[in-house]
Amino acid sequence: MADLFPALDRLDLDLGHAVVHARHGAGAHPVLLLHGYPQTHAMWHAVAADLAPDHAVVAADLRGYGASRTTSDDRSFRAMAADVVALMDHLGHERFHVVGHDRGARTAHRLALDHPDRVASVMLLDVLPTLDVWRLMDAWLALRYYHWTFLAQPGGLPERLVGSDPVGYLHQALAALGAGLEVFDPRALAAYEHAARDPDVVHAWCADYRAAAHEDRDLDLADVGRTLDVDTTVVWGERGVVGAQEDPLTLWRRWFPRAEGTAVDAGHFMVEERPDLLVPLVRAHLRR
Repeated sequence: MADLFPALDRLDLDLGHAVVHARHGAGAHPVLLLHGYPQTHAMWHAVAADLAPDHAVVAADLRGYGASRTTSDDRSFRAMAADVVALMDHLGHERFHVVGHDRGARTAHRLALDHPDRVASVMLLDVLPTLDVWRLMDAWLALRYYHWTFLAQPGGLPERLVGSDPVGYLHQALAALGAGLEVFDPRALAAYEHAARDPDVVHAWCADYRAAAHEDRDLDLADVGRTLDVDTTVVWGERGVVGAQEDPLTLWRRWFPRAEGTAVDAGHFMVEERPDLLVPLVRAHLRR
């Protein structure tokens, strides 16, 4: 299968408690790209191809996702943020832009809170603050975000159920929040399928959502009232869930007062569904 990132080098960085898998390029203006559930860094192939000629692009698999591994039980966004900060340290990037989608955007939020001196700017794609998702979890949202409570169940139950047909579950998850499987590059979809067949990755999905129901809520509650003076762009899909109940910009400005942004004609997986819209928006954000 052809490489989705021909301009980027491979790296598996051993942190002792975790191994972070990433693709990275050389140059100035570092940009860290963080994927969401149930994907891997492969989702960024179109964005990386555009940015690589004039940015030091880093696309990483989050803790436990894709080819990243950990022996730690800590699957919080704080732990994920610490992993990628260590990655950027290793690559020599003191300050960098962060572009995150879904779980990657939540990791970017925590990264900015825990390491504000490292973050040059933040771009958050199709996500509301974690506390607001839980606050807004009525019947309408619960039917669309059922995985928030299903994957968070204890005792290995979701791992056993998802593990009985991991690729079928993956396909349903991708199609339910998006515009169908046809929007994904076959090479990227194959990467997601390969990851889903690994029981450790399925466990990572579940452990991630368990943390969001407990540790991440506690961490965010402790930081309520803090604001971050950093350039921030928020983008969400018109055909998705994020903007349906409350204005995403209003909610994100409680954390990032300088946040600007817009809705686009896309579903949740906008980076792959509409790269023609997203790549120019990423470019415009970085020019700011």
